[in-house]
Amino acid sequence: MPRIFVVDDDPFILQLITGYLKKEQYEVNSFPHGGELIGEVRSKKPDCLILDIMMPGVDGLTLLTELRTFTEIPIIMVSARGEEIDRLNGLELGCNDFLSKPFNPRELVARVKSMLRLINSSRLSAAGNEAREAEQDLPKEGAYFSVGNVQISEAFRRVDVRGQEIGLTGREYELLLFLSQHLDRPFSREQLIQQVWNYDFYGEVRVVDDLVKRLRKKLLQVQATLSIDTVWGFGYKAAVHVR
Repeated sequence: MPRIFVVDDDPFILQLITGYLKKEQYEVNSFPHGGELIGEVRSKKPDCLILDIMMPGVDGLTLLTELRTFTEIPIIMVSARGEEIDRLNGLELGCNDFLSKPFNPRELVARVKSMLRLINSSRLSAAGNEAREAEQDLPKEGAYFSVGNVQISEAFRRVDVRGQEIGLTGREYELLLFLSQHLDRPFSREQLIQQVWNYDFYGEVRVVDDLVKRLRKKLLQVQATLSIDTVWGFGYKAAVHVR
């Protein structure tokens, strides 16, 4: 049974969301503030998180920033103000979707279901890849292909620059691998979601922008000659630049 975490300092909203999710047979853990959230996420590993922005003490954006240092669980943020800056800040920091209060609880449930389809799709895809690998000889340890000074090992999902491994999240690796395999070919955000997320996305395509931003920072830190370039008015492409 999928486990959903809900964080909101408004008791009515917290009870409303929790009730609708439980009707859908989800296991729900509710929190009136974010004080214990980080530890609970680490220990219980929820499948999806609904996070309010405006809360006393630690606000939702601060919590989101810390969460994205160690987990890629789908996160839906909600805000009473509904200002565009809240939406942009949340998406830039790594939330997957955004709703403004007041909202229809049924819409929130629909978005949660969409996020959970992401998890199921990813797991099925991973299982299929493992099954295919079992049917053929695996590449030798250290086998890789090079793009500029970046070496990518598909067998071990590892990326190195001059022998130094880049610590990438699963989604960052998938994006880098896909674009590297199609060097210099531009893709729209929608195309990247279909290829990298591998599901019918329900939410903001700007989640791609945030992933690219984090990936660029990591590539720059190790002086990689491979970069993710913006194709203005369209999307992104991978390219090699001599530094």
